[in-house]
Amino acid sequence: MTQPATTRTQDDARSELLIQVCRKCGTALAPLVSTCSRCLSSQLEDIVSTGAGEIVSSRVVHREVDGRNGELVPFTIAIVALDDGPWVYSWVVGSVSRCIGEPMRVRYVPGVTAERLPVFRVCSENCGVRTRSAAA
Repeated sequence: MTQPATTRTQDDARSELLIQVCRKCGTALAPLVSTCSRCLSSQLEDIVSTGAGEIVSSRVVHREVDGRNGELVPFTIAIVALDDGPWVYSWVVGSVSRCIGEPMRVRYVPGVTAERLPVFRVCSENCGVRTRSAAA
């Protein structure tokens, strides 16, 4: 019996960021969905994302970390609009402070996983790829 396309191993998640594309209509979709949000097809295939995008929304959360004796540590969780199209929930490494209206560019960090969420790092203005506004 084969595993469904939406099942990924941690090794897959560590080396590259995979998203899905609908074989029927071509819509790019976030990882781990089972049907296309545009045409409702279940004919999806994994593709490698560019791994770059912009933070749409972010929030600092405080969590306990093993080995810190109950100390709360700040982490940033965000919604990232990938340059490939879909939006994903993620953890972000680096300072996320910004002026309202300015895009905050991020790039996927291979080799790091955080509770099944991808991890992104704040990077220079365009991370070496075109921004969403420049691609339009």
